[in-house]
Amino acid sequence: MSEFLMVVAFSAMGALVGLLTGIIPGLHTNNIAILMLFLLPLFHNVNLYFALFIVSAAISHTFHDIIPSTFIGAPEDDTALAVLPAHSMVMKGEGYRAIEISALSSFLSILVCFLLLLPFCFLMGEPFNLYSVLEENMGWILLSISLIMILTSPRIFHSLFIFLLSGIFGIFALDIPSSFLIPSSPLFPALAGLFGAPTLLTAKKGSIPEQKMDEVKWRIRKRDVGGGVISGGLVSMLPGVSSAVAATLAMAAIKEERDDEVISLLSATNTATNFFVLVALFVLLKARSGFAIAVEKMIHLKKWSGMIAEPFNLFLMAVIISAFISYYTTLFMGKMVAKNISRISYSSLIKISLTIIIFMIFIFNGFSGLLIFATATFIGLLCLEMKVRRSICMGVLLLPLLIKYFL
Repeated sequence: MSEFLMVVAFSAMGALVGLLTGIIPGLHTNNIAILMLFLLPLFHNVNLYFALFIVSAAISHTFHDIIPSTFIGAPEDDTALAVLPAHSMVMKGEGYRAIEISALSSFLSILVCFLLLLPFCFLMGEPFNLYSVLEENMGWILLSISLIMILTSPRIFHSLFIFLLSGIFGIFALDIPSSFLIPSSPLFPALAGLFGAPTLLTAKKGSIPEQKMDEVKWRIRKRDVGGGVISGGLVSMLPGVSSAVAATLAMAAIKEERDDEVISLLSATNTATNFFVLVALFVLLKARSGFAIAVEKMIHLKKWSGMIAEPFNLFLMAVIISAFISYYTTLFMGKMVAKNISRISYSSLIKISLTIIIFMIFIFNGFSGLLIFATATFIGLLCLEMKVRRSICMGVLLLPLLIKYFL
């Protein structure tokens, strides 16, 4: 089989695996990357293709993880802020529309990422080296984001309290080791408690409306996709800063009120972050996520130096293949769920959703994960009770990062 066909085949398989990791709450492409590293010694001359597989899965994951966030309320760091608007759209019969908006925004963000690829490489790498400036001032950037979130809130003191409470919780929770069953980050139970469970527990009871499957005229705003791409690009360059922070940065920079606009912005941010994590691997020779670390261990990296040569060009090809496949599979899976979700009573959906979340937390994080989830749920409910914007709970990540940069 020619190299081109091998690239296409492994990229397509990666996209399908990304579908699975995206729709299964708590499962991430980092778990797949660890598995691939374990399997690598059993095969010969497949390092490059395994690496392409992982990158394709990572891109695909960012398309499909909106589905459990929308219909189950099970968020990851990528989709935590989208849980409330997506769930609101479900209860208005617009769950499939939320999936459509997310899928198209992710796909458009890939196109914008390619348009900005060369300017971004020149800015972050040679000759401008903006990366070093960002790295030196990241603490101040995060502090500015935090202050903007708090000071623009109608309830400043309540917001400050929730920010500090979730931040202190994050300091302790993110240091708790995961279950021995399947190594996983404690971020999943923390965010499921802060954002997912409160949405389900406080939602107005009633039946789930029939989801509208007819074509509705709507548009994706350039500002939402562009803001998401820029935020994802900036954050992907920096150590220890996740896509959740990129989403928070985008939300702080562009004030969105409508549910569809929030989903569009966050979906574009989510996908762009993983794209530029790949770029950082070749421009800066820095691995900024689990899947990038796995790729770094699999292949010999060649630093980008003005020309997009092998193997960088092959990875960009894998991104295109994955994005194309993922757009259609996201719509297909979203339509399947949307057509059947109204057959379940709302109280049953809440019970099923919480059972799925708790089960997955136990599988990935054990009893310590359940403790994290319960504590986070209390903080999330308190946030709603005090009528504070949900994004303030991102203090769970921002405060530990601020301490890391300033202390």
